[in-house]
Amino acid sequence: MKPRLSIVYNIGDPAGRGAAEKLLQILDWKQAACTGAQTCYEIPNTAVLAGYDTEQVYFDFLDESPDPDADAVIVLSRHSSSSATPSLTTHHTGNPTSKTLGGEPYKLSTAAPPLSKALLSRYKETAGSRGLLGEYDLTLEATHHGPTKPTKPLVFIEIGSVEENWRDERAHWAMAEAVAGVVEEGFGDCTPAVGFGDTHYPKKFTQIHLETEYCLGHIIPRYALREATREVIIQAVTKTWPRTPEVAFIQKKSARAETRNMIKSIMEELGVEARII
Repeated sequence: MKPRLSIVYNIGDPAGRGAAEKLLQILDWKQAACTGAQTCYEIPNTAVLAGYDTEQVYFDFLDESPDPDADAVIVLSRHSSSSATPSLTTHHTGNPTSKTLGGEPYKLSTAAPPLSKALLSRYKETAGSRGLLGEYDLTLEATHHGPTKPTKPLVFIEIGSVEENWRDERAHWAMAEAVAGVVEEGFGDCTPAVGFGDTHYPKKFTQIHLETEYCLGHIIPRYALREATREVIIQAVTKTWPRTPEVAFIQKKSARAETRNMIKSIMEELGVEARII
């Protein structure tokens, strides 16, 4: 599938802006106008690249700008972590608990598992060609932060975790090349899945995402499972594009039997295979 894409970033973010500048050099863009954007370029009927003077977690306007006809959205972004671990990540957005950073509590946006798989797979290739894989961790992140208002499928691709990494031109090129590959070639078929458990940087789910036929949409980590409601668990399945997950991977060591049984019961109601790992 080759979706029509909106590619967006915050002009004050050195990681997103740096990758956007490289992306302009890789593909053949034409200057355009986008509502509310400070910069806007397009490849007609294929992609729009736009920068905004707004923090990414507050990009509530993505259904309308930059392209209301886009199938999905990619957000170019920095990643922050107290561990300061250099990292290259993708993740879906939403607030599985009452804790919010942009968006509403207990609300998830729409995940795009095949798009995430294509981006992270290409990120691995481009980061490898730039000599970054021994220096940076390449990983999925669990679902976290806003925006939650947009209904369009949404994937963040990020460079972390401190200023030095955000300004690393090698990482900018790796991110831009990964995104450019998806713009040009789209993504292939995979079996969509949802993940429950593991850590914020879920090694097992990342391995499944990159090395098997499955592609992960929302991942509700063990720290969020303690508070996640029935409605959040249902959203983790139903808010998935272009089709709902066939399998729910539940990490046994991450949840008590009571929680695992609740998830399994909900998956049965939704017609999704529950698989304990």
